[in-house]
Amino acid sequence: MSMHDLLDQLRRNPTEWHRRGMSAPGDIDRIVTERLAHHYVSSTQPAAEPTYADFFIAA
Repeated sequence: MSMHDLLDQLRRNPTEWHRRGMSAPGDIDRIVTERLAHHYVSSTQPAAEPTYADFFIAA
């Protein structure tokens, strides 16, 4: 197995990301989807691209 193949295999494993104190890309996708889904899922509106304002809550 080449080094490139080994790195690809490790990148696909969420445990390896967590072991290094990071969130796996799939985890991040899930978190973003959960947080933004209510803004973009509507039967009356087409889905829109997120903007910076979507990530900030007015205090």
